[in-house]
Amino acid sequence: MVALTGVNAVAAPTAAEAQTLQWISAEEYAAATGVSRESAASIPASGLPDRFRVRTVDGSVSEVLSEEEFTGEDLTGSGPDLDPGGGNDGKWWSVVWGGRDWNNTYVPLRLGDGNLGYRHYSVRHNLLAIDPFKAALKSRGPDAKSNYTALLVDSNLGIRETVVFGVQMATRTSDGRYVSPDGAYIGVITGYCKGKTKCPNAVNRVRVP
Repeated sequence: MVALTGVNAVAAPTAAEAQTLQWISAEEYAAATGVSRESAASIPASGLPDRFRVRTVDGSVSEVLSEEEFTGEDLTGSGPDLDPGGGNDGKWWSVVWGGRDWNNTYVPLRLGDGNLGYRHYSVRHNLLAIDPFKAALKSRGPDAKSNYTALLVDSNLGIRETVVFGVQMATRTSDGRYVSPDGAYIGVITGYCKGKTKCPNAVNRVRVP
């Protein structure tokens, strides 16, 4: 099991201090708090603080305003590569990022289309970065509802946002409309901030090391 590093070690900040937020999986949260993974995924999020700190791609720390406008220009190294090459450019099955959970199960994030994958959820739900998905895979597998869940937590393990990724752990979608030509699972169908139509812009700024 991947251990949480420093999540509980930071003293509660004063009102004048900015929190440093990080992504963890619902399973990691459950291990740190003793609640079940299902309970962790259902705890209401308290929302982003007015300002908080994030680690940037180069490892430095910067302050982010929760209501800032996000243009996507600093997703370098974090956002999916929308030109995957290999002759599959623009195909729904193009894998823009893929990772393995703790059971070594490979779960792809495909470029998709209007019905599934990155193209389906990124603009609709304003979830542009792949960092929440990276964090969500730090689990033994999807839950009973075929979801991987990432939690954006503060220094005291307060849940600020919950991001859910619905996956299809089969080579064919349940409606039979899509079959993966590479033999891997269909993978991510959708992703969204729980309880919201669109994720806050600043959610896309929090990195996973």
